[in-house]
Amino acid sequence: MKRLFIPPVFVLFSLLLIVLFYFIIPEYNLIPFPFNLGGILIAFPGFGMMGKSRDLFRKHNTTLSIKKSYCLITEGIFAKTRNPMYLGMFLLLLGIGICFRNLFSILVPFVFIALIRILFISAEERMLLETFGQEYLDYKHNVRR
Repeated sequence: MKRLFIPPVFVLFSLLLIVLFYFIIPEYNLIPFPFNLGGILIAFPGFGMMGKSRDLFRKHNTTLSIKKSYCLITEGIFAKTRNPMYLGMFLLLLGIGICFRNLFSILVPFVFIALIRILFISAEERMLLETFGQEYLDYKHNVRR
């Protein structure tokens, strides 16, 4: 049975919250135009990070499921951060939150990344250690989360 609460679902829920805050509490829509458009400069690199991560998974013919993975990807964007997909999601949400101008919308990505850290990253790191052992420990030592 597939888990319903996976990171993309959290992203969609976060996007919904960002839009709802814009309409429900407009008194907090305080970021003036055109400064709110600076969010685009944050959202696009986040989207690109997610795409680069996906491309590396395809290149190595591996999967997002750690239990089914046979390859620890340590090149490209993975040489700079251990969680480029989550970082990309965070940046995408932050950029969109800024575009929507609402101060509460800007808080949503920070809650998102905190939940991802608690619900996914810790468990994924344990699975990576079990699956890849010393190779993962070396990678973890050399690359920041």
